[in-house]
Amino acid sequence: METKQSFSTSEVAKYCHVTADTIRKWAEAGRIRVFKTPGGHRRIRREDLLKFLQENEIPIHEDLGTSDVKILIVDDEKAVVSVIRRFLERSQTGFEIEVAMDGFDAGHLVATFKPDIVFLDLRLPGMDGFEVTRRIKSDPQHAGTKIIAMTGYYEGEVAQRVVELGALLCLQKPFTPDDLRRALAKAGVEIH
Repeated sequence: METKQSFSTSEVAKYCHVTADTIRKWAEAGRIRVFKTPGGHRRIRREDLLKFLQENEIPIHEDLGTSDVKILIVDDEKAVVSVIRRFLERSQTGFEIEVAMDGFDAGHLVATFKPDIVFLDLRLPGMDGFEVTRRIKSDPQHAGTKIIAMTGYYEGEVAQRVVELGALLCLQKPFTPDDLRRALAKAGVEIH
């Protein structure tokens, strides 16, 4: 089932236990982030609603669920996989994690696991990370998947090439927890 990504002021009002008019006033006062549809209707993004509920200590209704962010780690170096997995598991953000050791497994898991974010090594046995990136981004079903490329052989043109293929950015190995935090923030995921 597809998770609903935006809500009307009336829907948000029910989750906040107030009237739709109160939500409109909060929006006008800048207390809750809204966007307007081309027709002029206010909508609240799912992540903005969840953040608002948490900040104001309003119980999160089970309908909203705090679905985990799906992350696929693709690297043939077990130490790198371990570092990323440990970093993700220590955070309070919910993650569902899968691992692939080569480009072919990555392709299979992208199709079946449907990750939100892929940490992708560029030097893989079989199909390299450039080709994996190209295939993910050329498939309309997975074009929204965010790719964080990684390489130990970092050169400007390598990073530029993978970004041109559709990766969000390219991390240089070895990386720090702050590097991972910044990369995830760029992918729209805040680590707590």
